[in-house]
Amino acid sequence: LFLKALMEVWREGDCHGKVFAFPKMDLHIDSKSFENPEQKELLKYACEIASENGSPYFIFDRDDISLAACCRLKTEITDQEMILHPEKLRFAGIQNVTINLPQCAYRAFPNNKISEPLLDINNADSIELFLEKIDQALCLAVQAHLQKKKFLKMMMENLSGPLWQIGKTAQDGKPYVDLDKGTYLIGLIGLNEAVQHITGKQLHESEDVFKLGLKIVSFMSLKCREYSEKFNLKLSLEESPAESAAGRLAKIDLQEFPDSKKVIKGNSNEDESYYTNSIHFAASAPVDLITRIIKQSKFHPLIKSGAIIHAFVGESRPSPESIYNLIKKVWEHTQCSQLTISPEFTICNTCSEVSRGLQENCNGCGSKDVYGVTRIVGYYSKITNWNKNKIGELKDRHSGNYRVVVSK
Repeated sequence: LFLKALMEVWREGDCHGKVFAFPKMDLHIDSKSFENPEQKELLKYACEIASENGSPYFIFDRDDISLAACCRLKTEITDQEMILHPEKLRFAGIQNVTINLPQCAYRAFPNNKISEPLLDINNADSIELFLEKIDQALCLAVQAHLQKKKFLKMMMENLSGPLWQIGKTAQDGKPYVDLDKGTYLIGLIGLNEAVQHITGKQLHESEDVFKLGLKIVSFMSLKCREYSEKFNLKLSLEESPAESAAGRLAKIDLQEFPDSKKVIKGNSNEDESYYTNSIHFAASAPVDLITRIIKQSKFHPLIKSGAIIHAFVGESRPSPESIYNLIKKVWEHTQCSQLTISPEFTICNTCSEVSRGLQENCNGCGSKDVYGVTRIVGYYSKITNWNKNKIGELKDRHSGNYRVVVSK
């Protein structure tokens, strides 16, 4: 099988056995993956690879035909012509504008004492001001998309423009990139810190606070649909990867909004301050992996352009059987869009030994000339290249409970 041959390459890694950052192994899962013997065999083989090096990205295709790309980006294919003629497939995320949800909370409720509940979260009227601030930010994001579209169109239409080649009409009568059919992404960051500022509790600490988080993201999803129709623009929510934005926005807010220090994660004295990614639970939240998956996945139907859940297993190596059982349970009992097993590795510059976990010395030759590798967001990278806010998050991951323990 061609797919099996590709999977074998991902399993082996490069010439030294290092896991590939790219190309990614996006494995689409549907009911046939468990029912069809050949597909089931391939899925179990993928679980072996996930146990060894975490390469597979398990993407759950529940109702729609979808395409996946980048860290977590995905889109539903609704054009029947594209389904019948795959050579005509086009998918472009034109731009991502990320909404800083904690800042919306600071603006709505300044000088809040986090130890005191600020509002009755069961009263819809009590969060109206916060939703208003989010709506203002969404309107700015839409304007940014409209301006970007206008600018790109100008560069595509001009014969001497830098984007003319992808904007010109091809032999099939269509441009390579059609700005009218592209997706204009609305990212979100720090839902956990936003609700913590408002209520005094994080997403994982209260069922009512968790429901408030769902209400906030539902509001954003409905607004995206409303503005899509109003401006004839395909707007869609996405979990922003936010490799740098998670730290940059947190540091800006520390200067502008002193109350933010009470909710921002990471050690500010070490310049490691950051916001929790998108709608995720805090990296260090003391909840088991199953609870994290069940709760976080409830947001996924609202985030049409991509969401992901990581099992940051560190140096542990879950068995292929436990991973398969986890994938099956997630498919059957949750709304999860995408799941990965994300281990950590130490790689030696002297002898190229690859060891499980983050070590100070090479397990092979004892050299100290080593570096760590794990997923920064949706892809593997060298930890020495990370900014300080992601280092702060990595430390918090080690405090969380990501053990893969699933019975049949």
